[in-house]
Amino acid sequence: MKVKLIEPVSRKLNVLGKAYLTVLGNHMAHLDINRYYYPLTVICFYDGELTQKALAEKLDKDKSIIVKIIDELTEKGFVYRQVNSADRRQHLLGVTDKAKKAVPHIIRVFEHMNRSASKNVSAHDMEIFESVLAKMRDNLEQFKESASYTI
Repeated sequence: MKVKLIEPVSRKLNVLGKAYLTVLGNHMAHLDINRYYYPLTVICFYDGELTQKALAEKLDKDKSIIVKIIDELTEKGFVYRQVNSADRRQHLLGVTDKAKKAVPHIIRVFEHMNRSASKNVSAHDMEIFESVLAKMRDNLEQFKESASYTI
């Protein structure tokens, strides 16, 4: 039986993501963390005002994954948890001096990587790319909601 070979969109995105993350990792090797750069920048941006739950929502990640991220960043000396005095059930996330020194570098690398990845891609094409990604995400969210859909 001859089948038609179809490459899933996710594979194309994974190949791009892997290439991006490989180069990113090379630029960040000296930081003593091998991932979670973006979550660290988000925590730093909201320093002391963001709960674990809010971080999970911002990153669209499961709460258990967020705990793992925070645990690793805490173990490496970048992040700390503090009980929210307004609601003792919540933990607010803060960054250490070590993070405050590292995050500007991370942001510079993100800017450099984004420019490098989009080299020879017009601003208009980047707008289209981001619009297409958003539409595809929305389409998949709708598809996920319609579990009764049959192929």
